[in-house]
Amino acid sequence: MNRYRGIAFLGNYLPRACGIATFTHDLAEAVAKRAGDDQPVIVAAMNDLPEGYAYPDRVKFELRQDYQVDYARAADFLNFSHIDVVSLQHEYGIFGGDHGSNVLTFLRELNRPAVVTLHTVLEQPTSIQKEILCEISALSEKLVVMSDRAFEFLEDAYGIAQDKIVNIPHGIHDAPFIDPSYYKDKFGVEGRRVLLTFGLLTPHKGIEYMIDALPEIVKRHPKTSYVVLGATHPGVIRRNGEAYRLSLQRKVRDLGLENHVIFYPRFVELAELLEYLGATDIFVTPYLYLEQITSGALSYAMGTGKAVVSTPYWHAEELLADGRGCLVPPRDSKALAREINGLLDDEVKLSTIRKRAYTYCRSMVWSSVARSYLDLFDDIRSRVPAQFPTASDMRSPIAATNLPMPKIDHLLRLSDDTGPARHALHAIPDWNFGYSLDDAAVTLVASAKFYDIYKNKEALKLTEIYLAFIQTLIDENDQTQLAQGLDYTRRKVGKASNETLGKVIWALGYMVLRGPKHLTAAAYDLFHQVLPPSIIDSPRGAGYAVLGASNYMQSFPGATAVKRFLFAQLKTIEDHVALSQWWEKWNSADWPVAAQVFCVAARHIDNEDIRKLAKRLIAESIEITASGTVFLRQGSNPEGEELPATSATFIEALGASFYDNRDSELLKPIRSAIDWFLGANRVNAALYNFSTGGCHDALTSAGINRNQGTESTVYCLLAFLSLNQIIGLEDSSFKDKL
Repeated sequence: MNRYRGIAFLGNYLPRACGIATFTHDLAEAVAKRAGDDQPVIVAAMNDLPEGYAYPDRVKFELRQDYQVDYARAADFLNFSHIDVVSLQHEYGIFGGDHGSNVLTFLRELNRPAVVTLHTVLEQPTSIQKEILCEISALSEKLVVMSDRAFEFLEDAYGIAQDKIVNIPHGIHDAPFIDPSYYKDKFGVEGRRVLLTFGLLTPHKGIEYMIDALPEIVKRHPKTSYVVLGATHPGVIRRNGEAYRLSLQRKVRDLGLENHVIFYPRFVELAELLEYLGATDIFVTPYLYLEQITSGALSYAMGTGKAVVSTPYWHAEELLADGRGCLVPPRDSKALAREINGLLDDEVKLSTIRKRAYTYCRSMVWSSVARSYLDLFDDIRSRVPAQFPTASDMRSPIAATNLPMPKIDHLLRLSDDTGPARHALHAIPDWNFGYSLDDAAVTLVASAKFYDIYKNKEALKLTEIYLAFIQTLIDENDQTQLAQGLDYTRRKVGKASNETLGKVIWALGYMVLRGPKHLTAAAYDLFHQVLPPSIIDSPRGAGYAVLGASNYMQSFPGATAVKRFLFAQLKTIEDHVALSQWWEKWNSADWPVAAQVFCVAARHIDNEDIRKLAKRLIAESIEITASGTVFLRQGSNPEGEELPATSATFIEALGASFYDNRDSELLKPIRSAIDWFLGANRVNAALYNFSTGGCHDALTSAGINRNQGTESTVYCLLAFLSLNQIIGLEDSSFKDKL
């Protein structure tokens, strides 16, 4: 047996209404009650809001949804806690990263056995979703599902062995079987028939079809009320506000149903929810999304002895079989009206269905479900050897816990409503130099990537500003021509160089692939406006243009013109790197971009020569930089300057190579390049400023340049963002986008 006796839970955690947050809360409470004081129960809870939630005392650790470092720290916290098994509640939308991939960091760093309860199992997952779930399976001791169909899917679609899977039903509260009239006076609906739908409101709930069914129901049963209980889903609020609920309310008015439909747009606690269910005659789930493997709302309703009319989503088909409820096709208001009227017309049938549902669910009460989980935990304890804690930052040269947290504080300081400042005086913007298109392009990539990873509202605002700045500098008469920047009076100055044009193509291509959804169309139009009719003859400009075209083609692989452009630019760089000491002739600190370009190209072009060239350029980059420890500016350099752009693009290049071959040897020079930013360099001084989040402009033989300008800061930020993505790739089959 292990040296510890305790249980930890990880998931959303709130005792209200329904959903996974309530499930985690209720399971943890039921296990704690059943296990007793000899097995302490603690909870690590997810936060999808910056301000977090008012969690109860059982929550001992909080994770921010989109901050990967929190997942590693949560693993460390549990590794050093007096627990010996972890129960994780999984659904792709709970955790940050693509399809919730951040949870893999937690599981990789955890050295306690994990039991993962799957709240979503897809019959036809995307390749990424399948890879994530398969790795979750590999990193856990057991997978728990809540239906027979989910069990079958794991076998057939994911190839997971039967002995890895356990079927434990969704828990419900042990409510008495009572007459609905008992609670109706509490809600002012005494003497009326009550229909109920509850849960977080989203368009796929299909409430509009139930409202369309009501005129036919009310015609036969005038004393009928339909209650829609639940707040709008926070994700829907963020995207569309209350547009869906308002559309439902308009429909109610248009149909003259104001006296028959009641909206309660709020969260409710368990006791109140059970009272609403108690007053209900028929529970309705007219859901449009049929690939729903688990429904807590349905389980709760049946557990209180409600007759259910539902569309045939997966969990409903299973629970309502054998006369335990009624199924109707989705988007079929007439069928809803027919089945509900049939039940209201036939009191014997209604009562029979209620009793069948209630009896069937007795094995689902939380005390029984908790016992099943505890039996499973005990079995795992008996088989898994004791594991001793090791901090996550000691197990890998690159770990979320031993890297600075990327932040945009200084980028915000350097930007106004027009764009980023060209230079800085120490930590304040020096507006005398105006705004540069070159800087705006790189900052656009950085802010968009920051928003993509962390969903930060300030990063989104910056992304909108930088994209608008690029659009401002396009010549109205010749869209292939751009100004180099603006002076501080906002007048256009100069003509953009080929190098700058390449960076603009890179930024817009990235926005098409990974930018905020509401900006993608604008980025697409701008990309085609600035794409030159001929090749960019500067190797540096060509390099950035290849990165942009590669990003674009991930979204639109059939774009023939962009593909031709990409190949032509690639030839320009290929000719350049064939020169002796090509990095000296690059004429810029970001010469490792050349190596990154061929690593990215090798990912999309099946050509052995390109792969060999990528490998050669990576080897040369490592040699030139003394394995990532020295980044001297090439050419005449009497001050011995080393520049952040070189270190950052070196990290990007090696990261692109690591993306493809998972060569762990690459992590060592990457780690050295990180440490160069943090003070492991010739003058033992950190270029990264932990206080401001900025980066000093240069390291010289005399010390560091105290100014923290846009170029140095944004390249440093890009490096730290890419490092967080590399962490997600290490020792993983899951492929994030670098």
